[in-house]
Amino acid sequence: KDGNKLSSSHVLPFDEVNAKIWSMGADIFIPGAASKLITREQVDHMLDGGLELISCGANVPFVDDDVFFGPTAVYTDEKTGIIPDFIANCGMARVFAYLMQEDVEMTDQAIFSDTSNTIYNAMEEVVKISPDPVKISSNALYLALRKLGN
Repeated sequence: KDGNKLSSSHVLPFDEVNAKIWSMGADIFIPGAASKLITREQVDHMLDGGLELISCGANVPFVDDDVFFGPTAVYTDEKTGIIPDFIANCGMARVFAYLMQEDVEMTDQAIFSDTSNTIYNAMEEVVKISPDPVKISSNALYLALRKLGN
């Protein structure tokens, strides 16, 4: 460590790592911790590397200026599976909703099961309208908007 920086003779330059990381290959990619980071070029590199699914751990992970479902998200949704952030990242919101109920079991297992079942049921609804491994996100958005309209 050198001050508040990590120091090593083995540190690779950012540009080199950034160029390699998107092409290294992965079946599942979970963007988390920050929003609006992933570009279409990065998506293409991951698709070329065999990407099958993106599970959005961050709210709106694609770089687009659109509030929710911009051109990069639409493009990616047509090429591979994307579990949208409002399903994949719903854990704490669901826990809060569970805890606000009266007369529910207050154990870690009950809370985890409720959250897990909520995610499972949401994905099951999406698969019912389209079992294809693509357009998961657009189908989930359609279902969510339909529910809000009722």
